[in-house]
Amino acid sequence: MGLFNFVKEAGEKLWDSVTGNSDDARKSKIEEHLKKAGVPDADKVQVSVQGDKVVVSGDGLSQEAKEKILVAAGNVEGINSVEDKVAVAAGATESKFYTVEKGDTLSAIAKKVYGNANDYNKIFEANKPMLSHPDKIYPGQVLRIPQ
Repeated sequence: MGLFNFVKEAGEKLWDSVTGNSDDARKSKIEEHLKKAGVPDADKVQVSVQGDKVVVSGDGLSQEAKEKILVAAGNVEGINSVEDKVAVAAGATESKFYTVEKGDTLSAIAKKVYGNANDYNKIFEANKPMLSHPDKIYPGQVLRIPQ
């Protein structure tokens, strides 16, 4: 549990400056986004929005599902942080997180974190369904990096 930071100007654009500015409207858009993205167990968490922060709470999720939900909720334009209040089974190994920089590729990230560029598919698979293709990453996006 904790607070995860994201790049506020990067991510999926779910609302604009004219509509959807209330916290309740943003909450609804994020919940809809999690469902549309096909994030596993998204229906098992409660989401609230407080300005540019999303709070995710819930119980009975796997570590992987929790991390995917946190990343999907944070990779939204206008969201600066996600507070994790999700309980998971003890003993689950936490992933690391990586913020994509300009010029990064999954192969380059895999080389940095695993020492082998060919391990890019581990990162791609760990970030499905948020990633639809290994080449579709963008600066500011936060990715799960499994151990």
